Amino acid sequence: MKLKPIKVSVLNQYIKKYLMSNSMLNNLRVEGEITNIRMSKTGYTYFSLCDESSCINCVAFFADSISKNGDKIIAEGELSVYEAKGSYQLIVRNIERTGLGKILLDLELLKEKLKAQGLFDRKRELPVFPQKIGIITSKTGAAIKDILKTFESVKANIDITIYNTLVQGEKSKNNIIEGLKYFNNVETDVILISRGGGSFEDLNVFNDIELAMEVYKSKVIVVTGIGHETDRTLTDYVADVYCHTPTAAAERIIRGYKDVEEKLNSLLFALKSGTNNAVSLKKAELMSIKYILRSSLPLEDIYKTKAQIDIHKNLIKNETSKIINEYYFTLKIMCEKLNSFDYNKQLKKGFALVSDNAGNIIKYKEQVEIKDIVQIRFADFKIEAETIDIKEV
Repeated sequence: MKLKPIKVSVLNQYIKKYLMSNSMLNNLRVEGEITNIRMSKTGYTYFSLCDESSCINCVAFFADSISKNGDKIIAEGELSVYEAKGSYQLIVRNIERTGLGKILLDLELLKEKLKAQGLFDRKRELPVFPQKIGIITSKTGAAIKDILKTFESVKANIDITIYNTLVQGEKSKNNIIEGLKYFNNVETDVILISRGGGSFEDLNVFNDIELAMEVYKSKVIVVTGIGHETDRTLTDYVADVYCHTPTAAAERIIRGYKDVEEKLNSLLFALKSGTNNAVSLKKAELMSIKYILRSSLPLEDIYKTKAQIDIHKNLIKNETSKIINEYYFTLKIMCEKLNSFDYNKQLKKGFALVSDNAGNIIKYKEQVEIKDIVQIRFADFKIEAETIDIKEV
């Protein structure tokens, strides 16, 4: 005989009543370390309480503005079930603070050790116009979209290579280290390590000593943009340049290109202002001379003054043209320098950009094999082709 089925909500209600009827589970004192603490809009405090091997979700129906990640506490409360999701949690009535948690304390001690060894002191200068940028991040993460959008904001021929990697979890450390080794073995000007925001546990891989040492050993300049403004990891401290967010890191890398654009705009403004000022000044002089002429009746003086006006007029025209030409040639040179970085112009001349299916630009024979599928991009269209033969030229 089959048992009559019950609804999930009925099962969760039964489990909740069962837990609430247990006097031991209604009066608990649980010791652990706070992680992932956050405040809701309703004023409740949510966090996880962890020890060396396990965690439990907790909720306090009051605003706790004192506790922070890493605090070691004793939470007093009762065990209950959140019926909507069928998960159990500790309802916290009171928090007793006992000191700094072991996880955070160990991290602080490790940070002081690396600082004493001088690992935080090496800060190499970024190249003004980096041509080859390597990005270590997840291709499916939110950070890479903001980074690429920032890079695309400048008209420059920048070669960007993305090393797709996990950015949290057990395998992420080795993935990121492999990415660092890869970019150190190919021609790269700057390495950007990035990921979006997350919990303390999500970002904890960037506190790993092996990863921090690999960053320090990198021959290529390393920039980090990890998490939000309040997050800073050991990897950030060891990196050559630390930025609060992925977007800020991308902005820092292309700052040289931005400065050129700002200088061009400044020169254009100076050109317009200088020309207008010169014309206005000469116009005022002409008006003054015209008034004097009207006040002087002798025709000889009038003709003489008219001749002087013509001279001044030509002088104004020549000087103004000279100033305009000087600014024009300066601006033209700047524009040519900027346009030389734009690979789209090369495509319009009939050149093509060949890349593999991963988006990596093919520059060497070793990057392609017979029957490989390659992408060929022209100015206005793109084709997909299969490699039939490979010959050296």
